[in-house]
Parts: sequence; structure tokens; C-alpha cells
Amino acid sequence: MTVRDFTLAPGDFGRFGTGLARPECVWIADDGIWASDARGGVTCLSNTGEGTLLGSGVGTPNGFSRRADGTFLVAGLADGAVYEIRPDGTVSVLLDNIDGVPIGAANYPCVDGDRVWISVMTTSTPWDEALRGPAKGQIILLDHRGARVVADGVHLTNEVKVSPRGDYLYAAESLQRRILRFPIEADGSLGEREVFGPSDLGEGAFPDGFSFDVDGNIWVTIICRNGLYVITADGELHIVYEDVNKPALAALLEAIAEDKANAELMGGCAATGPLVLPTSIAFGGPDGRTAYVGSLATDFLTTFRSPTAGRLR
Repeated sequence: MTVRDFTLAPGDFGRFGTGLARPECVWIADDGIWASDARGGVTCLSNTGEGTLLGSGVGTPNGFSRRADGTFLVAGLADGAVYEIRPDGTVSVLLDNIDGVPIGAANYPCVDGDRVWISVMTTSTPWDEALRGPAKGQIILLDHRGARVVADGVHLTNEVKVSPRGDYLYAAESLQRRILRFPIEADGSLGEREVFGPSDLGEGAFPDGFSFDVDGNIWVTIICRNGLYVITADGELHIVYEDVNKPALAALLEAIAEDKANAELMGGCAATGPLVLPTSIAFGGPDGRTAYVGSLATDFLTTFRSPTAGRLR
């Protein structure tokens, strides 16, 4: 079976882990399955699903990735900062301003060797200001030259990830309902943005997190439609699953049109089914085909079996 033929039904999902708090982001590693945790750090889940919290004091831990030495870089969504959580649990601020100007609502730091790409939902806080008014999202590059803005005017920048070949930086532009990509130049600057896949994923189809598979497809979590989409390697859209709370989504879309949207209206789009406000996807297991999905609203990770292996981080 290829991804073009693959769909999920409610009974195809499972659960992994217990006692998590807002597991917005998922990371698979040899030492366990990691998830962001609203208690102030990141939690490692053992093979049996038991969790151990690492770090403390991060305000609403959101997206994160990991350096080769085991240090986690975590976006503090409520703090407007990116933090380091070292393997011993020590926490410090990596970046919260550029030349004295606060960076805003940091969403996701993507480790790329010695570089870090940081998505910023909006230069203002709280983060849900990004749901109202003009696009003020940015992408920041932090490297040996320091921190600088390399893309701006993105309408609610969500996850950003480097392509498997290292030649493009992909970004979920949530409020424009699309996936962007930027050529990465030799000096670390970004080339002209382009849309990968459909120019519009559909009504209320706000992409949040995404992951590549070994065939070059991109698996995308669609938060407010409680959905999972695939954009194939040649840019075609395939809907794997969705469970739309139609009244709540209509209320959110009306509020966005009137510049009145907020986090509560977004949270109201949660489904009662097995996939609830999905925000992140990562692949693991012995064959790389077990998918783990993060959420804003569950205390566990949602799982399913994929027809193709994901690219393990």
C-alpha cells in the first residue's frame, strides 16, 4: 500500500504514555520517546509509557529538537524565549532577544548541525495575537554569527524543518493554510519562498507540525480539523483522516475574519474522537512505521501504523 491509498478509521488509533501535560511536540530517540510537557520541560517516555520529566521553569514548553550532545532546545511559548535543557536537567535561556528587541512568540527551534532555525508565530505576545491582524511571523537563524531574522511576514509560523537533503527549510504557515519552503544558501540566508503542495489546504486546514518519510512525502497535522494530511513528494494532497467539529470550526473562522480569534476558540475545535487537536508527528518503532502524534489537549500520545517508514530524527 502507498500513502495515496492509505486512510485511517477511528479504530486504527492507539494511545501511548500517561500523565503528560500538553504534549505539543514529539521527538523519537534511542533513549526514549520525548514530548514537551506543560509542567516546565520535556518528558521521556520509556518503552512501557512511563514518563520522567527533564527540566523545569520553561513557560509552556512547545516545539523542541535536540543537539548531538543530548541537549534539548525548547521554545517557551509563554515566555518568548528559546531554552536549553541539558542532559542533567540544567535549564538556561538560549535566546530571547535580538539586539535588545524581544523575539516574540517562539514556536519551534530546529537544530541543523551548528545552526538553529527558530520559528516565531508573531513578534508580539501572547501567541494568539497571531490569529488577529496582519502577518508578523518570522524565522530566525542562530549560528556562529549570532541571531538574525532571515524571513518575515509569515502568517503564524509553526514548525520549521530542514529537508532530508539539507537544501530547503520547510515551514508550516498556519494562517495561510499551506507549507512553505525556502532554499538554504551557502551563507545561511534563505532564498525566495515558494509553496510546496497546494496553495491552500482547505477551509480551516491550518497546518501545525509535519514530518518527512523515506519516500519524500510530508505528513502534516491539521490542528483545527483534527486531521492528518499527506503532501506527496510530487506535491499532491491526500487526506488520511479528519474529524471536524463543524460548529466550533465555523465559529473560529468567523472570528478570524473579524480579527477576534483567540486560543480558546481554537481549543474549542477539539474532537471527541481519537485524534484531538494534533500538533506534531514523529515516527519510531523497530521499522520506523509507528507514528506518534502530539496534541494540545491529551495526556497521552496518539499512535497509528504507517504504510511507509518515517525519517527518524
